[in-house]
This record gives sequence, structure tokens and C-alpha cells, in this order.
Amino acid sequence: MSMLEEYVRDLAELVNRDCGTTNCAGVTSAAEVMKRHFESIGWEAELVDLGPTAGRGLICRNKPGSTECDVIFNAHLDTVFPDGTAAARPFSIEGTTAHGPGCSDCKSGVLAIFYACRNARPEDLERLSVWCVFNPDEELGSRASKEWLRELSTHAKAALVFEAARAGGELVRSRKGSSNIRFTFKGLTAHAGNNPQDGRNANVAAMRLALAAYELDDKTRGTTVNPGLIHGGTGANIISDHAEVTLDLRFWNDEDGRELISKIRALAEKTWVEGVTQTIEQLSYSPAMPLSENTRALVEKITDAASEAGFDARWVDAGGASDGNHMAEAGIPVVDGCGPAGGGFHSEREFLRLETVEERIIMIVNLLKRL
Repeated sequence: MSMLEEYVRDLAELVNRDCGTTNCAGVTSAAEVMKRHFESIGWEAELVDLGPTAGRGLICRNKPGSTECDVIFNAHLDTVFPDGTAAARPFSIEGTTAHGPGCSDCKSGVLAIFYACRNARPEDLERLSVWCVFNPDEELGSRASKEWLRELSTHAKAALVFEAARAGGELVRSRKGSSNIRFTFKGLTAHAGNNPQDGRNANVAAMRLALAAYELDDKTRGTTVNPGLIHGGTGANIISDHAEVTLDLRFWNDEDGRELISKIRALAEKTWVEGVTQTIEQLSYSPAMPLSENTRALVEKITDAASEAGFDARWVDAGGASDGNHMAEAGIPVVDGCGPAGGGFHSEREFLRLETVEERIIMIVNLLKRL
């Protein structure tokens, strides 16, 4: 049986089980499958309890008990699909593509990590300490696992995230950081026709702030502000006494992010409509996964490893975040999109390009020679 035939057989086992993030038992069952695989090649494999809201995580080490590592390979075990999807749309192959829930996001990457480790040269595994880390809740922002990922990354020299490569095969060398910030405005209601002068319009304050925040975009630095949600008012003939604006911020490095957030917070100190007050709440924060000099060096090694595997590695910089952002906070070089290529994520159109499976596995085997 060829490597690809074995891989497809094992991938079907993972795809044909419901692993939606909130199905803790289903996600844990996927972790148990991977635990079995790694133990079959003599690796230490440990399920990790990350609390009652998530399935088990899994960490596998080629050197049992190691407390430091040369590289972390990461992928997530969960999908976005509800229970019953695996039975309704089981794993299938059509020509050169595979289909099924999570076939590409991210079960193909989970399995590619194992196959790369199984096929690695013994001398590389003797020389290197490798940790394979699988988390259970990426699709909900890794709420239970992000601190675990960050802490593990402080003991690593580099990390590779095995989200799928883009549909065209591109890997990801950097990702923007992000933050969501919500402003809540409190005004005074009044009748818009009879006594508008007695009202204090929270909607107007919200719109003025939203426009001011939007103007903080800096195209030259790649920082963006999107007033993505605006809510306010109860009727067209009523002066609104309540409004909310939620901003999405993006930035290529954490220094720019801190500066942008500081400017946004300064807007909360201004008066946008006399008599209207506002409060500010930071709802989320994800650090950037920057293209540092150390990351450039890692990108070069992966590019060379891909060339040895017979294909040209092409790279993109992405505006969206992943678990790579959490791991990069430790200050280590991180790259993403290291899994086989695919697309149609989070939909019934999800697909995996089977012709990219072996080349990506061999790429990682070749990378281990270079670390």
C-alpha cells in the first residue's frame, strides 16, 4: 500500500466522526485516534484536560518527558459542523479531491503531522526534540487551549501550524493580529417631532465615533479599523438613548496594534454629542504572527525543503488569525498553512487536493534535516 493509500484510509477514519467543537466526546475520540497512531511509532502521547467546555488536547513527544523542543507541529482536532454531518456527508473521493466534514480543515493537517513524523529519518529524530500538539477548540477561538499553546511555545524554538495550504498551494508566512472593541453609548430619549431638543441622541454619537475610528486606518502600515456592527434606536420617530458600535482592528505587528488600540481608547474620552456618555470594552485580542527575521529564515528552510520534495513553495501574508498567532506571542518564528492544500472550508463544498498530500509530508521530512 502506498503512502497516499494509507493516508486516505486513515483520513477517512478521522473524517467519518462528528468533531464539532462543542461535541467534546467526538473531539476527544479524534485525539484518541491520533494518540494510538503516535504510540504505534514509539512516541510518548498524552491526552490533556483543558476543562469542561472542550474535548481533550493531545501532545506527542519523540523524546519522552522532554521539557524543551526544537519545533512544535500544531493542528486542531475540531470542526464547525453539527452532529450528524459525518453520517450525512461521509468521506468520499471524486477524481483528485477528497470531501467530507473537516477533510481539509483541519484533519488533513492533523494526519500529515503524523505521517511526517513516521517517515522522518531516525538520525533527525535522534538529534531533535519534536512536539506534536493538537488542540480541541480552534473553531471557537481556542478559548480553552490558547494559554496551553502559548505556554508550550515558550519552550520551543519554532512552530509550524498545519492548517491547510491555500487552494492554490500557498503557505502562510505571517498573519495580522486583531482585536474587537465595543463602545456603548447612553443618551436621553425624546419624541423626534414634538420635543427633539430634549433628547440626547446616542445614535449620532455612535456614528461620529465610528467615522473617527475608521479614519485611524493606516494603509502604509497595514492597520485597519472596521466598524462592523452598529446598533441603536427603537423607532425612527424616537431620539435614541442607546447605541453600540463594535470595531474590528487588524495589524501586522503588536507594536502597531498597541498604538492603534491606544488611539481607539482615546476616542472614549471625547464628547461626541453633548449629554451622551460612552463606555469602552475590549472583547478580544489576538497577537500578530509577524514576518520577523527569524521567521524569514524558517521560511527559507521550508522553501528549500519543498524544492527538494519537487515543488515550489509559494507564500502569502494573511489578514486572518489562527493558532499561530497565539504561539507567536512567545517570540518564536511561526509559519502556517503547512498542511496539504484545500478549500471550501466551513461548507459542504470543502475539498482536499490529494495530489498535494505526499509532497507536503515529504517537505516536512526534508525540513527536519535542516533544523
